[in-house]
Amino acid sequence: MSNNQEIKKIEDVTRSQVTFSKRRSSLIRKANEISVFCDVDVALVAFSPSGRVSKFCSRERIEDVLERYVNLPPDKRYQYEIYY
Repeated sequence: MSNNQEIKKIEDVTRSQVTFSKRRSSLIRKANEISVFCDVDVALVAFSPSGRVSKFCSRERIEDVLERYVNLPPDKRYQYEIYY
């Protein structure tokens, strides 16, 4: 079964907030899974349509993972970018 639904911005603010709320928990669960299964550091920061922040970090402090990223040389930082 394939889902050929077009991906586009949800214009209705209420629907957008509800969708974000539902998908946020799934996204955080997946971030945790890849962190545990593959023993990798993961940092996730997402801002809801209303401006509230949600975050996940596989370490105790998100700053530690972000600092690791910031300290990478620029050529390494952009080596594996993935765009959809």
